Amino acid sequence: MPVSDFQVGEPLTLACEPADARVATVWGRYIFIEWPWRQIDPESRVRWNGQVALPREADSGEWANTPWRVEPAADELAVGDSCRVGIPRTRVVVRAVRIYRPAKDVGWLPRPTVALSVVPFGDCDGDEEAGYLVHVDGAEPITAARAQDFR
Repeated sequence: MPVSDFQVGEPLTLACEPADARVATVWGRYIFIEWPWRQIDPESRVRWNGQVALPREADSGEWANTPWRVEPAADELAVGDSCRVGIPRTRVVVRAVRIYRPAKDVGWLPRPTVALSVVPFGDCDGDEEAGYLVHVDGAEPITAARAQDFR
């Protein structure tokens, strides 16, 4: 979908084919995955270490704030373990569309120019803090389709 097609309130289906990854750290309620898609931006003023934190506990409410899932389950993984990370088909609703001109300095490459603020479909009505940002033009091969168009 072209960026100009995203509309606030629109239902979408997100997906990203799983990729091989490795657990870098386990700390408290989180596992830190060496992110398989992005590269560290050496010119950035933001320091990113190449890792993304995900909740460890399957029953954690924090899973509503990320579309990413790991296999095997995060609570079964230890430092050094191999895993796969991706987004299973997930229905969401767009809360905001953010356009960055110039591209946003976030510490990784490619620098994003578009972010969608989304919430899981039907699960977070009235919860202003629920949801997450998805960079639809980033290194991750995320597909975003109108929910009624996705088969």
